[in-house]
Amino acid sequence: MQPPGYGAPMTTGERRRDDEAAFVGRLTALLDATALTAAQQSAILRSTADTIEQLGHPPALRIVPFTPGRRPTDELAHPGLGSSDCAAIRTGDGTVTNRAIVLFDIGDAASALEVDATIRFTDDSRTVLGEPLPNWNRRVVPLDDDGQQRRQQIELHPEIDIAPEECGFVHGFLRTAVVSLRATRDGVPVAGDEAWLDVCDVSNLGSLYTRVVERIVVVDTARQAAAAGVADPGASYHPWFPVLTIGGDKAALYTSALVDDIVAKQRHLSDPAWLLRVGVYLELLTCIGIFEAVRPDLGDVLTADERLAYEESDAYREIRNRVNVDGWRTIWEMRKIAFQRVGVPRAGPVSALNLLQKKRATLAFLHVHHDDLKHAIELAGPNHHNAQETWQRVFRDAERAVLRKTDAVFPELAFLPSQMRQVVLWQQHGIAGQQGLFPTAVTQYRESMNMVADWAKQRGLMDHTGNECVPLRASVLDALMNNPPRVAVLQRGDGYADVIDLEASASQSGRAREEPSTADFEALLSEVPMLQMLSADDLRALSLVARPLLAMPEERIVIQGTEGDSLFVIADGVVEVMLRRDGVDTSVDTMGRGAVFGEMALLTGERRNATVRAVDTALLFEIGKQQYEPLLQRHPEWLDDLAAMMDDRLRRRGIRLAEHDRSHGSIRERIRQRFLAPTR
Repeated sequence: MQPPGYGAPMTTGERRRDDEAAFVGRLTALLDATALTAAQQSAILRSTADTIEQLGHPPALRIVPFTPGRRPTDELAHPGLGSSDCAAIRTGDGTVTNRAIVLFDIGDAASALEVDATIRFTDDSRTVLGEPLPNWNRRVVPLDDDGQQRRQQIELHPEIDIAPEECGFVHGFLRTAVVSLRATRDGVPVAGDEAWLDVCDVSNLGSLYTRVVERIVVVDTARQAAAAGVADPGASYHPWFPVLTIGGDKAALYTSALVDDIVAKQRHLSDPAWLLRVGVYLELLTCIGIFEAVRPDLGDVLTADERLAYEESDAYREIRNRVNVDGWRTIWEMRKIAFQRVGVPRAGPVSALNLLQKKRATLAFLHVHHDDLKHAIELAGPNHHNAQETWQRVFRDAERAVLRKTDAVFPELAFLPSQMRQVVLWQQHGIAGQQGLFPTAVTQYRESMNMVADWAKQRGLMDHTGNECVPLRASVLDALMNNPPRVAVLQRGDGYADVIDLEASASQSGRAREEPSTADFEALLSEVPMLQMLSADDLRALSLVARPLLAMPEERIVIQGTEGDSLFVIADGVVEVMLRRDGVDTSVDTMGRGAVFGEMALLTGERRNATVRAVDTALLFEIGKQQYEPLLQRHPEWLDDLAAMMDDRLRRRGIRLAEHDRSHGSIRERIRQRFLAPTR
């Protein structure tokens, strides 16, 4: 059910009242922020009044929020299409170029006001604040006053400003930092705003999985060998070893993507912070569950400080409530190594039956692990924008990890005849339906990922378009077996080399997505019906500031029901338009080179009325309100043509115009209200 006013644009009067209400709210917050004396409150009111008199309008300072798919570095080349960072991460390598950037608007007040910033860690409720970070207590922010009223920015340098211990196990690996900005006049605050950043030291990610291997699997392997009276074969023969090693490599791969997106400002994931949160919570839930399950047998794997933090700290309150100790105790019982015995084929220091032991343990491990994943999603919070694309990326990284680590985690295979080894790995239609390791990995892991996604969708935590969150065509392993040319497409979209390098390390495998060139974009724009009225100069100016994008196969570019302030022009490839009615997604249109979509949200201010996803790789250019608004204001005569074109598109997609217009007003009226209403 849509909420009241869903997608309806505001009139000029409504916008003015909204601005005034926002100003009064921010001023009230300033007065109530701390225990101010009457004299201090009076000083704020006097300074605010003086500022209004000087500027001719109330002072405003607004932090530009994070927008999925956008980065702060987009702002320089594509004004209006940048967003603040959503996370600040330490990498542990001392990279001085690692910056978390918060953008903010202060309009034409840069010459009249000063701005300072305070950054503190806060608890999950964002109400209890700690001491400011070193050098971040009302730190003066230099302002760029060049007369262009461009967005300003502050930069946090995680490797310098955040101590490693602030993001360690004791604090749950993941913190929240509140960024508080104040605009002051003669030292008296007159405006302010706040934003939040997820903070993490990613060098810690995977460390608990490593601890499980080193402190549990290695020790248990030696104990089992001693009990059997045989030499220790090494941890790689333990039934838990494959799932832990492959899972760790998967985490290393997507962590590399997180670093690329958050530090290097690339766009492999449109909202990397959600995956960061899910990954951290999943590691804590799984590994602490294992630590608690084996504690009676192997002792405490946590240090004294870690034990105290886990049992008493508020940082672990929600983790403690969700750890599945009983589930992991059951899996702990499925760890028996099948050593050599008479009558069973050998596979090195163990029998060939050890492969079956590993298969059983892996499937059972994944079952409990994915129950933990559900809890991790709950803790990470809802994601309706890019959960599907994130799920597909994680699934493919798991497949890559299987390919990269098979020899290391199944050393038994080296002792099998070459032909049998190929059957064990690749057989797709085996005896009694038994598949090889690789097709089994595709089928079972994809099924498990889809079950978790459906569970989360039913609870409003995730969303996906189509019947499956991870369709078979999203599988890089299936492409490798059945459609080799598609491997390069999936690899390139995830930022890897076109071929799968089984030897490459996670830190070396990522690369930036190749973005389309703007060389022919000017000519492309001239072919677009709704842009054909532009002059050559306007076309050239628009082509320089439009933002180029590369969409993955089945990646959603816009999502029905979300807010939007931009349109997209297809430079290459095909996109599919999906409408959701009564919970069912239906394909209603496809579009190719030169087509435009998203213009309804840009021109009317309402929410996206359809989902659009790439059929295969698609090259796009994004044009925002800040780029298009001046053109429409200079040429109001375009309004009727634009309204007619959008009316025609709605008809072709089966949207009932009469009902639509009764809810929102006519398209022509909405464009006029948004772009052509008189300014104050």
